[in-house]
Amino acid sequence: MNSGLDIISVLTGVVSCAAAVIGVWLKLKFDEKKSKQLNYDPNLHGSVISALEFTKSETEADRVYVMEFHNGENYFSGKSQQKLSCTYEVVSEGISCEYASLQNIRVSNMHSMVKYIAMEKPFVCEDVEKYGNDISFKSFLQEKGVQSLFAQPVKSLNGKILGVIIIEYVKEKRAWGVNAQEFMEKQSRVISGYLI
Repeated sequence: MNSGLDIISVLTGVVSCAAAVIGVWLKLKFDEKKSKQLNYDPNLHGSVISALEFTKSETEADRVYVMEFHNGENYFSGKSQQKLSCTYEVVSEGISCEYASLQNIRVSNMHSMVKYIAMEKPFVCEDVEKYGNDISFKSFLQEKGVQSLFAQPVKSLNGKILGVIIIEYVKEKRAWGVNAQEFMEKQSRVISGYLI
C-alpha cells in the first residue's frame, strides 16, 4: 500500500513540475511577444506636445522641452551614470530643434542647472552672456543660441523628480517674474501627470 502512495506522490510531483515548466514557458513567450510590440500612445504624446505648445505660447518662448532623468551604463566602480535625455520638444518658427543633441547627457555636465532641480528649485539664467558660474555650461547654451533660460523641476505626486521642463529664449533676453514662476509650477504638474 505504501508503494501505491509513493507512486501517486511521484506522479503528482511530476505533473506539478510539468505544469510549472509549461507555465513559465508560456509566460516567457507572452513577455517576449509583448516586448517586441511598440509601446507608443499617440494620445499621450499629443497631450505632452499640447502642454508644451501652450507653455511656449504663454511664456513667448522660442524653445520648450522636457528632459527626463535616467540611468545609463555603469562605471567600472559599479556606480550608475546618471543621465538626462530630451523626450519632448517644441520650437517657434525659425528656431532649431535640439533634441538630437540632448540625448544621454551626463547629469554632471549640467551641474549648474541640475543642482537647483535636485533641490526642487527653479534654475534661472536671464542673461547667458553674463553667466559666469560654469563656463562650459555657458558655452553649451551659447552653441544653441540661447540668450535666456528657465528650468523647472518636474516631480511625481510622491515628490520624486522625474525631469525638468526647460524654456529657452533665442531671439532676445528675457527676465523672469513671480507670475511666470507660478505658471511654470502649474505646467510642470500637468506634464508630470503625462510622464508617469
